[in-house]
Amino acid sequence: MNRVLSTLSSKLFYENRLICDNESINSAPSQAHNESANATFGGCFNSYNSLWAPSKNNGQSFTPMFQSTPKQAGGPFKHSSWRNATPSSTPCRQNGDLGCVRLRLIDLELNNATTSLNTSHNRSLRSTLPVWAIDENGGVSECVTLKDVLANEALIEFATDKNGCRFLQEQYPGNSDGGIHDDIFRRMVEDRSMFLSMCRNMFGNFFVQRMVECSNNEEQEVVMEHLVTEMYTLCLDKSACRVIQLAVQKLEVDLASRLAAELRDSDLVRLSIDQKGNHVVQKIIKTLPVSAWDFVVKFFCDDENLIAVCQDKYECRVVQYTIGKLSEDPHLECYNQRLHLLKNMMIRDTRNCGQLAPNEFANYVVQHVVKCGAAMETFRDVIIEQCLLRNLLSMSQEKYASHVVEVAFLRAPHRLAFEMMEEIFEGYIPHPETNRDALDILLFHQYGNYVIQRMINICCNAILGRSDRHLEQKEIEEYTKWLERNKERVSRNSNRLERFSSGKESSRLFMHLPLAHSCHHQLGSITSSPLLMIPGSRKLVLQRLLK
Repeated sequence: MNRVLSTLSSKLFYENRLICDNESINSAPSQAHNESANATFGGCFNSYNSLWAPSKNNGQSFTPMFQSTPKQAGGPFKHSSWRNATPSSTPCRQNGDLGCVRLRLIDLELNNATTSLNTSHNRSLRSTLPVWAIDENGGVSECVTLKDVLANEALIEFATDKNGCRFLQEQYPGNSDGGIHDDIFRRMVEDRSMFLSMCRNMFGNFFVQRMVECSNNEEQEVVMEHLVTEMYTLCLDKSACRVIQLAVQKLEVDLASRLAAELRDSDLVRLSIDQKGNHVVQKIIKTLPVSAWDFVVKFFCDDENLIAVCQDKYECRVVQYTIGKLSEDPHLECYNQRLHLLKNMMIRDTRNCGQLAPNEFANYVVQHVVKCGAAMETFRDVIIEQCLLRNLLSMSQEKYASHVVEVAFLRAPHRLAFEMMEEIFEGYIPHPETNRDALDILLFHQYGNYVIQRMINICCNAILGRSDRHLEQKEIEEYTKWLERNKERVSRNSNRLERFSSGKESSRLFMHLPLAHSCHHQLGSITSSPLLMIPGSRKLVLQRLLK
């Protein structure tokens, strides 16, 4: 408070002369007021846009005139319009050279800091609360009630202020009571343009969310009718998109479905690739039945649309979420409809897999298809057979496609895993001059070496009985053979591998894996070793590999 009073004193006095003229009174304060008004609904708050100043009185003391106490709730008052809502006790100008105008200390303090580089931060701190509602710390006074806010037509000023919005959220009744809850809701929705502006306001949107959360069936329908008029633009707005997401989640299914239906003929590409809009699409897919958003899947069933959205860092999430939702438990509702949409979408996905896998963002969509089980296993196998096999060497050397290859090794059924391993070991003719084969190339490649490490991990887990499924003895022998070939190649090139960070990891992998890290100790104490649970053939294999 001392700092504020000091600022006030320096603002009003200079060499015992009044620093106040008509131009200075109307410039800086009104500029601050206009900046604050731009952040609210058309400047819908009381007219506190000028500084008070003392009259000339030959150096005698003066008394500043601040806003008096607010009009008491319950008393007779005349409803004024939203844009001209002012307390009834606003003082008039006094007769004199300059007259008396009012000053809020918070405005004076912020005006004094206009030279700050962080102007956007200062603007966000500027309060739109009426003077009578502010306490000494710039927050809402403890004596203020919702009835006071309504009686003084200050609902918009509170909703567009950080502290005022928090006050409204905390005090707003959760249930319709025929009183203050209904009055506040009515005043917020009676002007549609004002309600939509509150949705877009950086603070007002939180109070609108609170209203939606506490609304009854009749109020939900009113909210839906307002939101549906500008559904698309609201989805693209930073603040309003939060209101839309909550409305989709909280409104009755039929009302929320009407909101979603409003997007059917909109620009889904722009909506889906937008940083805010894609969250709305995800919320619709997550919350509503598939019949409410089947148009999204049909949009993805076009090859050009699918490639465009999969290659975007935001939209690729929507595609993954759509695939996951369509492939959910077959015992849930609408499974036949979901399966039909999924098949149509996966036909385009697998057909364009070669273009999607090397992409920075689209590769996550392909990985998601490979990772999903149940209904997605068929499409996983199609991707491996039609896209990866016969292209493993080239794709393993690409930054993003190599991730797809790793996931495919991990998730492939034994039949396809066998083909992939054989392709790496025997599928490519060595170079006629250097005699380097595919395994040698990948072992020293900055991306390909991770594929080799994945192969070693898979073989080790299979031999140690850590595979996700039961393996036959013949399958274990095959994994053993692959692991021995990897170990032999790593040992042969250990000196060269030590020159590269990726090569060091491959050469040290055997020592860091549980297979080699603890097996010497386990084999030395057979009585307490978990290896007793491993068939004798596996123990012989481990002993041979660790020599």
